[in-house]
Amino acid sequence: MALRSYVVRGLPKEVQEEIDKFLESRPAARVVHMGQSESGDHISVTLIVEEPDAPA
Repeated sequence: MALRSYVVRGLPKEVQEEIDKFLESRPAARVVHMGQSESGDHISVTLIVEEPDAPA
């Protein structure tokens, strides 16, 4: 298993859509940690996900 980070920044609705697309495209990924920060009307979300290693 490999840990990877994924960061999205934008308006809340846009961020939610991007996170949904990311998770739908990686059904084997498991979210280990999520952090969020705000700046004005934008938010930043960082996901730390655990994904299976790619076959060698």
